[in-house]
Amino acid sequence: MLFKDSSNPTPPNRSRRSHGRTDFLARAQRNVPVEVRFPHPLSWWRIRKPEDFKKVDIYIARYVLSKSAIIGEPHWHVGVAGNASVAINVARRANKRQGASLVSVDVAMTAVLCIALEGNLEARLFLSAILDRRFETDRLCRFLSDSWLDFTPAWT
Repeated sequence: MLFKDSSNPTPPNRSRRSHGRTDFLARAQRNVPVEVRFPHPLSWWRIRKPEDFKKVDIYIARYVLSKSAIIGEPHWHVGVAGNASVAINVARRANKRQGASLVSVDVAMTAVLCIALEGNLEARLFLSAILDRRFETDRLCRFLSDSWLDFTPAWT
């Protein structure tokens, strides 16, 4: 395609496209480590201070939870929906299981996190106790454990 007012007979984007493609291929062929800047919502309970949460984080976490399940927990969906006693009991069982994967503990504790962020005292105390137990494997958990004891959500 020729342009009447242009002295260049090729379209202006053609040279950039070929240069962009070689640049893309060069970048794709390099072995570049991936850096994750945002932690996954299932790990928020063990890495974020309660003051750093916003109300929208509850919706994000619950959306992720709606796409997951815990095998052997038939009432899991009730805990995810906000029933504190069910969520805490599922999380208690997940934490007690021998050889339980961190993923199942993260899923269960995220449900408790949502309920704690909504202002439930029992969920906050349970979250604090579990974080305190994790202190030996993760030093940040002791600080987080103490911060949940004094937390009151601003949006409730």
